[in-house]
Amino acid sequence: MTQPTVPVPQPVQTDPDRVRWGIVSTVKAPLAQVARFIAFHLDLGANRIHIHLDEPDQALADRLSHPKVRFTQCDDAYWRGKPTRARSTHQMRQVFNATRMYRITQLDWLAHIDVDELLMPPAPFPDLLAAVDPHAPFVAVIPSEMLDTRGDPHHFKRPAHGEAKREIYPTFGQHVPGGFISTQSPKLIARTGLDGIRQGIHALRLKGRIVRGGARIDGLELGHAHAPDFETFQRHMAYRLAKGSYHDRKGRLNRLGHLIRALLDDPDPHALRDFHREMCAATPERLDLLAAHDMLITRHLDLEVKVRRYFGKLEG
Repeated sequence: MTQPTVPVPQPVQTDPDRVRWGIVSTVKAPLAQVARFIAFHLDLGANRIHIHLDEPDQALADRLSHPKVRFTQCDDAYWRGKPTRARSTHQMRQVFNATRMYRITQLDWLAHIDVDELLMPPAPFPDLLAAVDPHAPFVAVIPSEMLDTRGDPHHFKRPAHGEAKREIYPTFGQHVPGGFISTQSPKLIARTGLDGIRQGIHALRLKGRIVRGGARIDGLELGHAHAPDFETFQRHMAYRLAKGSYHDRKGRLNRLGHLIRALLDDPDPHALRDFHREMCAATPERLDLLAAHDMLITRHLDLEVKVRRYFGKLEG
């Protein structure tokens, strides 16, 4: 493990029965998706889930009310008196909301993840967190990308490189880093109580510097439903190209974004769908290839069962 750049106050909680963990997320999504996200992590044992509604929706908060869930309506009243820059972009709002909760939470660990991401541990989560190196300020979780499987079991893929990537994705793989159409950057579960910490999207920062010395938990996956079907891929396309994960930033060319723009301009009306099919479809052939290279993860998520368990049958 890399030497931490911020000291962790000792002692830390190492009793699994007393470890308290939770999630903070800034959300703009339909009720059903938010319900699945919350129910899945409640079932995992989260002690607190903080949902910041980037687009205020009191009806959604009322419908998904639960003793372990806290909703914050990010309306004008919420942002009044807060720095203008904190509200300027979705990314800045995420960082502001996560940092604010980090600094006031009573939890031992706080994960900052998105509504399309699911923590998938290989064992009871408190047991795993209790066993983390006591001097590690955070746990880094590498994402795996959900394939288009339309129900359980859900299939996810790990990044591919070199000859494996060319074999699995023969047409587009050479243009797509890791064979992922989403980010390969980790998300963090931060140990709380660190003075002056800013909880970012992919890093903790102290006085502008990235905090090092994080730990990993073997077998812990972050399932990312970035484009679990073509309709979702299309629906988020405009935003991702303009402001999100396919957008050029700070003079850095976004290779994936430029490929997607080229496919959108292609005279073949099926070009973008063909791209999504090669990169995301869970065909038997692709599943076999991923499994052969140890890049396939398969999980029964039981999302709808868990939603009914905590919230009953959703309207509509």
